[in-house]
Amino acid sequence: MAVVFVTVGTTSFDGLINEVNKVEFHEGLSRLGYKDLIIQYGSGSITPRIPEDICAENTEHLSTTPFLRMKSFRYKDSLVDEFKSASLVISHGGAGTCIQALTPFGSRRLIVVVNEKLMDNHQEELALALLQGKHALVCTPASLNHLIWTGDESTYSSQFLCNKDMPLAEIKRLLGPEIPPEQAGFVGFTRGSPEKLLPYIEERLSNFS
Repeated sequence: MAVVFVTVGTTSFDGLINEVNKVEFHEGLSRLGYKDLIIQYGSGSITPRIPEDICAENTEHLSTTPFLRMKSFRYKDSLVDEFKSASLVISHGGAGTCIQALTPFGSRRLIVVVNEKLMDNHQEELALALLQGKHALVCTPASLNHLIWTGDESTYSSQFLCNKDMPLAEIKRLLGPEIPPEQAGFVGFTRGSPEKLLPYIEERLSNFS
């Protein structure tokens, strides 16, 4: 399905939501072929804005791409339906969220957005482990829209051999909803219960200690 799910978890991640509120984010997803955007924004002080309002204030960036259909909420008891409906998850680096996004493998892509303001950033360690294994893409809030528009995921290190002049067709292959993740170069590490991922993640994280 052509759905993007953005989730920040139970706390706040205003840096991510601030980037999501930019016209570049909405236009970038639309040109990749996405139609719907779901945002879970936690306890943050910045709330998601509807695409029509964002574009109305940025007329110099207006394009022919259609608006994304958007819904947002702070919390829900369960996010199972949101994960199931998404072809792309853009997430904070919490282990539980990453596990849910990546299982079962092949269901969706994952972009982990590192919160650089966290102290003792174990989320960054997990994100780098997932990137190293080519299980997910990783960026910072400031580089998210660059990744969506160019496919260049070299903020940390380039695992997907992307180049800075990637044509749109290849960016769609990497990030869009039409091509299964495996065909785009993503590597799966389990097919089945999320619990099987926990020993794997612990092993990968130990490589960074």
